[in-house]
Amino acid sequence: MNRLQAVRQAQKITDKVFAEIRQFIRAGLTEKQVADKIKRLIVKHGGGTRMAFTPIVCSGKRTALFHGPASKKKIRKNDIVYIDMGARYRGYCSDLTRTFFLGQPSPRLQKIYKIVLAVQKKQISLVKAGARAADIDQKGRDLLKKHKLAKYFTHSTGHGVGLKIHQRPRISHKSQEILKAGQVITIEPGVYIKGLGGVRIEDMLIVTKTGSENLSKSPK
Repeated sequence: MNRLQAVRQAQKITDKVFAEIRQFIRAGLTEKQVADKIKRLIVKHGGGTRMAFTPIVCSGKRTALFHGPASKKKIRKNDIVYIDMGARYRGYCSDLTRTFFLGQPSPRLQKIYKIVLAVQKKQISLVKAGARAADIDQKGRDLLKKHKLAKYFTHSTGHGVGLKIHQRPRISHKSQEILKAGQVITIEPGVYIKGLGGVRIEDMLIVTKTGSENLSKSPK
């Protein structure tokens, strides 16, 4: 099994886990209970005990913390929830973030979700060998600026994934890197508003000569 086959398998495991966790999660569970369930499911589906990173589970206003650890906070009806998780397979990592609502979404957060999803779709369309990482990141910021949301996008668009969960190339407006075929990267724009909540959507891609192969199959 080569590098890309291992990465594909790691992501397949992660997608299976997300499908089960989406059915498991409900109001009354704590974020930590959900994170612990994710760990058990990764092992169940063949990812082993050495995960890509500790699962991140945030709900309600805590989703404004873009890398907040799972807490003892109970998830409530109508909360927005985001889960960021990844498995390892033969040493290679996967990375996936999904944001969803438990019940009736806040109209403002629902609108932000649609905007972030559109931004991610556009950024993914720009991925191909020869593309400038900085251009992909900047396009996302330009689109968010039209909705007066750019200042709430407080991290880079993505990163390389392999034996390490964060490696080159860095998909940032400060990056000087040019994408190459065969690289595995994430595209994960996000908006985080203190006191309201946040949205992040992350897919993992293999860069190709003409575009990309999206390895993330979990619904958005």
